[in-house]
Amino acid sequence: MHAFNFARYGRLTMVGILAATLAACASDPKNVAGDVPLGAPETRLSSGHDMHAGHDMHAGHDMHAGHDMHGGHDMHGGHDMHGGHDMHGGSGSVHGTMPSQFGGPYQSMGALGSGTALVPADSPGYMWHFNLPFVDEDKQSCMAHGEFKFSYNNQGGRRGASSLQSQNWLMSMCEFKVSSTSAFMIRGMFTFEPWSSPRGGFPQLFQSGETYGGVGIVDAQHPHNFVSELSIGFTQALTESFRYYVYLGFPGDREDGPPAFMHRPSALENPSVPLSHHAHDAGHITNGVVSFGFDWEKFRLGMSVFHGREPGEDRLAIDIGSFDSYSVRLQYMPTENWALGTSYAHVRNPEANHPGDVDRFTAFALYSKRFDQGYGSVSAVFGRNLEKHGTLTGGLVEGTLNFEDRHYLYGRVEYVDKPGLTGTNIFGQPGLSSIVSAEHDEHLDAGHGGEESSTENGAGNSLVGAFTLGYAYDVYASSSLRIGLGADVTFYDVPTQLKEVYGDPVSFMLNLRVRPGRSF
Repeated sequence: MHAFNFARYGRLTMVGILAATLAACASDPKNVAGDVPLGAPETRLSSGHDMHAGHDMHAGHDMHAGHDMHGGHDMHGGHDMHGGHDMHGGSGSVHGTMPSQFGGPYQSMGALGSGTALVPADSPGYMWHFNLPFVDEDKQSCMAHGEFKFSYNNQGGRRGASSLQSQNWLMSMCEFKVSSTSAFMIRGMFTFEPWSSPRGGFPQLFQSGETYGGVGIVDAQHPHNFVSELSIGFTQALTESFRYYVYLGFPGDREDGPPAFMHRPSALENPSVPLSHHAHDAGHITNGVVSFGFDWEKFRLGMSVFHGREPGEDRLAIDIGSFDSYSVRLQYMPTENWALGTSYAHVRNPEANHPGDVDRFTAFALYSKRFDQGYGSVSAVFGRNLEKHGTLTGGLVEGTLNFEDRHYLYGRVEYVDKPGLTGTNIFGQPGLSSIVSAEHDEHLDAGHGGEESSTENGAGNSLVGAFTLGYAYDVYASSSLRIGLGADVTFYDVPTQLKEVYGDPVSFMLNLRVRPGRSF
C-alpha cells in the first residue's frame, strides 16, 4: 500500500487553497439576500446547503461534512432542462433553495449530503458563495462552508478525561455546467483536527475505533485526516425521470450508510460523534472510491467499489490501496421533507489491529422542515457490523430545533452494543482486567487459594446507552457569519459489568461555534 504524504508534498498547497477560498469569499460574497441565483431567477441566492445537513468531519462531527460531491448549484445560466422545475413537478429550488443537477429527485441543493448521500431537500444551509475568475459566471456555481467548534470537554466518571479541543472542517466545491442536462463537480474537504485534538483523540466515554500509537482507541474519538475528501463527479439526465452519476474520490465517501453525522441537519449543533459511528457512516473518509448510480423518479440507487482499510495514524497521508471492497445503497425521498435509505457493504480488513472482513447493514430515516426563523430536523439510524471478532450494533434518534433564528435545542438518544470496552483505555486508565487482577492478588494474600475468577478478561460485548441534551445561542448572526455559544450534558445507561470500570458518569461540554451565515 502506497502512502502519499501531504506533510512533504501537499501541506502548503492545501493551506494555500483554504486561504484562497476564504479570501474569495470575503471579497466576493454571494449569499446576500436579494441576489439572484444562476438558472433560477425566482429564487434567492441566499440559498445554500447546510454544512451539516448536507456536513466528514466533524465540527463536532467528520468533515466529511459538507455537501454531497453532487452538491453545488445548478450550472444552468438560464433555466434547467425542465424549465427550472423539478422533473417530478416540484420546483428545483425548494422553498428558495438553489437548484442543483446533483440534488436528487428534487434537483435541490438543500438535498446534498456527504458523498452521494441525500438529506431532506427542505434542510437549512450555511455557506459562502464565490466565483472563479477563469470561468464564465453563468457556467459555474462555487461555494465554501465549514464549521469550527472550540470546546471545553469534561468526560465524567472513573474513566473520564477533560480537554480543551477543536473539532472542525472546511469544504470548497464548484459545479460546472457542461450542457443543459449535464454537469460535473470538484470538491475538497479539509480539517485541522490532526493539530487541534488531544493526544489519543477527543475524550468521549464508550467511543472506540481506529488506533493511536499502535493501540486501539477506547474512550476517545480519533481526529479526522487533514485531507478528508478530494473528489470529482459527473451527472447527466437521459430523460425527464432518469439521470445517472459517476463519483471518484481519493479520498471520498462511498455508498454506505446515512449521510455522515456532521452533514445531517439533525446533528447540526451536536459536537459529539455517535458511539455507533463505525456501524453507521464510518466510510465518509475512504482512501479510494468509485461510485456509479442513477436517480429514477424519487429513488436513488448507487454502488461503490473502494479500498476497505480505514485511515492510518498518519493524518496527513492518503493511504492508497487496491479496490477490494464494495457496497450498495438505496435511497428514497417521498417528499421534500424526508430521506429514507438502506445499505449493505462488504469491507475488507478495515481495522489494522483486528484483521478480518466486515459486513455492514444500515437503515435510516431523516426528516427536516424549515419555517420562519428556524427549522426542525430529526434522524433515526440503525447499523450492524458482522465480523469474526464479534458484532457491533447501534441505533440512535437525534434532533435539532432552531427557533427565533438564534436559539437551538438539540439532543440524541443512543444505544450501542460493542466489544472492547473492558480493557485499559487510550488514556491509560485501567480496565476490568486490572481490577480483577488486583482483587485476585488480594484474595491470594488473604490465603484463600487460587480459585479462578468468573469475570471475563476484556472479552464480550457491552450494551451502553447515552442521552445528550444541549442548547446553543447565536451571539452574533449576519449574512456572512454566525458565532454561537452553547453547552450540553450527557447521561449514560451503564451495564452492570462495566460499573466497576466506569461508575455512573455524567459528561458535559461548553462550546464556541463559528460557521458561515445562513443562506436558507
